Amino acid sequence: MPNTHVPAAGEAMPAAEVMPIIGRFSGRVILGDVAVQMAAAALQIQRDAASIAAALTIIHGGKYLVMINHEVGFVSLVRRS
Repeated sequence: MPNTHVPAAGEAMPAAEVMPIIGRFSGRVILGDVAVQMAAAALQIQRDAASIAAALTIIHGGKYLVMINHEVGFVSLVRRS
């Protein structure tokens, strides 16, 4: 008989709450407040880039692709044809 039991989120990974957050590029453990600040900053960068892309669309028309590379600190907006 097939297993039809689908575990709830807490059952599948009960230790997920105590796992430390590891930095994607640094490999260091990120503390709670710092992780929240980093996530907020990354979201702000994404919003700012999207705002610039929208302004470029208004001025020049077309659509723009946003590429963000946090590892090297690079943001690029490219017009898609």
